[in-house]
Amino acid sequence: MFKLNDHLRIQPSIVALSLVSLIVMMGSSMVAPSLTLYAKQGLGANEFLVGAVIAGFAIGRLVFDVPAGFLADRLGIKRTMVLGLGVLIGSSTLAGFAPSYWILLSARIVEGIGSSIYVSAAIAFVLLSSEASKRGTNIGTYQSILMLGPITGPIVGAPIAVFLGYNAPYFAFAGFMLAALFVISILIYRGRLDVRNIVGHHQEAAGNSQAKVTTYLNTAGIATFGFAFLRSGIYTTGMPLFAYGNLALSVFDVGIMLTMASVANLATSFFSGRLTQAYGMQKPLFAAILFSAVLVAIIPLASTMIQLLVIITLLGIASGFFGQSIAWAAEQIEQKVRRRKESQTSRAVRGVHSHVTRGIGFNRMIGDLGLILGPLFVGYLISALSGSYLSWSVAFGSTGAILGIVSFLILRSEVKCKI
Repeated sequence: MFKLNDHLRIQPSIVALSLVSLIVMMGSSMVAPSLTLYAKQGLGANEFLVGAVIAGFAIGRLVFDVPAGFLADRLGIKRTMVLGLGVLIGSSTLAGFAPSYWILLSARIVEGIGSSIYVSAAIAFVLLSSEASKRGTNIGTYQSILMLGPITGPIVGAPIAVFLGYNAPYFAFAGFMLAALFVISILIYRGRLDVRNIVGHHQEAAGNSQAKVTTYLNTAGIATFGFAFLRSGIYTTGMPLFAYGNLALSVFDVGIMLTMASVANLATSFFSGRLTQAYGMQKPLFAAILFSAVLVAIIPLASTMIQLLVIITLLGIASGFFGQSIAWAAEQIEQKVRRRKESQTSRAVRGVHSHVTRGIGFNRMIGDLGLILGPLFVGYLISALSGSYLSWSVAFGSTGAILGIVSFLILRSEVKCKI
């Protein structure tokens, strides 16, 4: 019998990791209000170079997502978390003291690497410490709390920059990371970050040190890309531009809509696991992304803030299934590894949990690719058509079409890729 209270109960350690991850993601946007002025006035960068600094964080994440998964496998989840936070502390401090543009850019890229190292280990812990029936709910909660970071970052960073200087947010972020490291250290000391059956998988893997990449490529990666493309392309780029340019809304109005979307996202994440338990992963994820595609396409029809708010809130509800795509990835990886174990009795095969930690790195890389391509795609279409009504229709209609294609690709049982 399904009990609501049991289903909604989240492990305290997962909640703690979610809050630490929120602070980590704040770093990607905490410096946003002052970054342009800091780079241009303090370090003499032009607009293109400023854009490179902004993209540096995402680039660092993208290039290190896969290595971070391997690192979590080799070092262990706890050590990897500590390493990631340590890298963030050092790189943020370096960025605050940066005497030149190139040092600032390098520091931003290393910040992205540190973020990838920590988040990869944190997601692996959430997946491996969760019961199969609660995996989607737990990872959905984790993702929803984590995504509040980019929203709250500017709110915290702006006043710090105004009163303490353009580089002060970097020092503040380093301070937050010290506090996060303290929290993680306490959790480790109390044994709250121990995952059963992780120990010993390295020895089991000795006979098969090379993992097949095909183990990690799966249909869930398509869903992860779709949700990430939606979030970055619409939430952080398309919707704000439309709100400012077409509806003349204020920053406060846009903040309200993003907050409502985040609340709806968090609420849905608690119940999305129940739907995927009942109907499997494919059908709910297919429906969620297809529904999002329709909502995105009709955004240009919104003529008031209330209408746009309703659409964005519904998108938040659909995006609440984002965590299910990651849980699905772990499930597909486990199934592939078990099939390989059954067919390869003559030699040892790397442990299931070990494959999950590595595979999630691939899945996150695909998601980060969506985070980068989303704003580039939407932003280019809007700018190329000079912000006219046609530009809104083409930009949101094309994005909706891409999401529609993604939704139908999800119906495929496997992504067959030979490398």
